[in-house]
Amino acid sequence: MRKATWKHKATVAAQKALSLGKSVLTGRSHSFIYPSNEEEEEE
Repeated sequence: MRKATWKHKATVAAQKALSLGKSVLTGRSHSFIYPSNEEEEEE
């Protein structure tokens, strides 16, 4: 039972990370703030 719980938590965390990564790469992220390359080029 403990191993199943641990694996489930890891799976959920991996799915959230993948979802966040996809949204950042597609530009649809609204809840994640990160520096973009455009700001670096302006300086």
